[in-house]
Amino acid sequence: MPQQLTIKQIAELSGVSSGTVDRILHNRGRVSPEAEEAVRRVLETHSYKYNLHTSAVAFKKTKKSFDLVISIPSSQKGEYWDLIRAGIERGLLEYGDISIHSHFVFFDQFNSLSCREAFESIATMECSAVILGTTFVDETRSLCLKLDERGIPYVFVDGRIPGTRPVACFLADQKVCGSLLARLIDGLTPSGSHVAVFLPRRVGTQMSNNSAIRLEAFRDYFIAQGKEKSLVEGYFSVEDPEKTEKDICAFLESNPGVRGIASVISTGYMISDALSAAGIRGFHIGGFDVTEGNARCIQEGTLDFLINQHPGRQGFYAVEALLHFLLYGVPDKSMKEFQPVDIVFRENLAYWLDEI
Repeated sequence: MPQQLTIKQIAELSGVSSGTVDRILHNRGRVSPEAEEAVRRVLETHSYKYNLHTSAVAFKKTKKSFDLVISIPSSQKGEYWDLIRAGIERGLLEYGDISIHSHFVFFDQFNSLSCREAFESIATMECSAVILGTTFVDETRSLCLKLDERGIPYVFVDGRIPGTRPVACFLADQKVCGSLLARLIDGLTPSGSHVAVFLPRRVGTQMSNNSAIRLEAFRDYFIAQGKEKSLVEGYFSVEDPEKTEKDICAFLESNPGVRGIASVISTGYMISDALSAAGIRGFHIGGFDVTEGNARCIQEGTLDFLINQHPGRQGFYAVEALLHFLLYGVPDKSMKEFQPVDIVFRENLAYWLDEI
């Protein structure tokens, strides 16, 4: 592994003084554009790794602070977006030696109108940077255009949106997730049976960004494989368990050939609980993420598998990437956009429980 460059070495390679390099590394200004460009070229060529904690000491001397706005869906404890929130808060705590004032603006992930209202309020806020959950494409793109006009940097968690310019994105590859979901359900269900995909009912016309990508990849898998299994789609309410039970029971009665059920969001446990409450057995069910409810159903044997996207890690990295940009004015190119995914069964569930 190459050794980290010293300030003196950077100065020699870029043809400027050590003091100039120090001012650039700690974002203290008072340097010419030519000198800054020369140093940036050296740093990029040698993959220089900035140190956020070291820079925080220099930053504190300026008595400045960052105002960070975070807008993600609201969530119950132990749910997917709560795990992202926990990751963000862990990042803020980890870099507590940097003066940061954070403000959360939550919205309903099943209501595009709620997202629009939240994002419209953010567009007028005075802040240094923004972390955004990209649940709804149109609302996210509209806000990002306004942030670009104001020169406010932003980072995405759980998605990316074409036509925007985030400092960084952190997410799982949703096409891969959709294909994995299809492959696993296909392997668990008998030949000639049907597979159901359950989608959450939403307010507004938009399906969430990730759900749409996963669903398309899920369908494409069966088309590409030439499978004889029929795909059928059903809906359930995340806010009304009784209605969910009635809807799912009615759906399965109308589609007696279904043996596999896939949830394209992280509330697969709601489907498992609805079937258990109705005394219905004999289905293979798969979904996303090691949340409290999903972990319980995996342990009980009513949910077969989960595709885990490490939401806490996404939240932590979002804070780290944004602070790097605010301190140094450049993205951290060492950070990877796509996060690894894991397939979780009852046998290996214990290794992920500490992330809840």
